[in-house]
Amino acid sequence: MTRRLPSSWVGRTWTALLPTAVVVVVVLVFVLENSRHTRVNVLFWSAALPLGVALLGAAALGGLAVFLLGSVRIVQLRRLASRRSSR
Repeated sequence: MTRRLPSSWVGRTWTALLPTAVVVVVVLVFVLENSRHTRVNVLFWSAALPLGVALLGAAALGGLAVFLLGSVRIVQLRRLASRRSSR
């Protein structure tokens, strides 16, 4: 019979490291494969960037927008819940 050791945050960190490393390698391959320069125009800013970098930047900005809107909604729900529990 084998005994299981209790989980620790260090063990969980090491377990999460492998998928993170795989994602980083996939992203690097994506950027290196899409190295052709393209013209990017955003409002009053214009630049020539590699296509992979431009797409990653757009995805990062989209993720930031989702994070910010989600955070605002969570704050709204917490305020509503605290008002209802204080009644």
